[in-house]
Amino acid sequence: MRYAIFVMAALPLSVAGISLAADGAAIFKQNCATCHGATGHADTPAGKSLKVPALAGDAKVAGMSDADVAAAIKANAKHAAVLKKLKDDDITAVAAYVKGLAAAK
Repeated sequence: MRYAIFVMAALPLSVAGISLAADGAAIFKQNCATCHGATGHADTPAGKSLKVPALAGDAKVAGMSDADVAAAIKANAKHAAVLKKLKDDDITAVAAYVKGLAAAK
């Protein structure tokens, strides 16, 4: 009985930890897809107007570490307004998602 109580008490903590993890795809869709496009092809009117590079199929980005992609996102002056809304965990999640887009064609 004591074991069952312990498991039931720990369950909400483990579920809460999972739900707090940043969702790179959702964050990208909400904050980045306007310019970079939902598929990373930069095929949006804003992307074309700003001459945003395509992320999809970008071998350079695909070969970078998650930390380097996150640093590149932070270093881009065009991202300044969006970066004010995001936490480091969000940027790290987006970086991992972007690497996945870069590996695709």
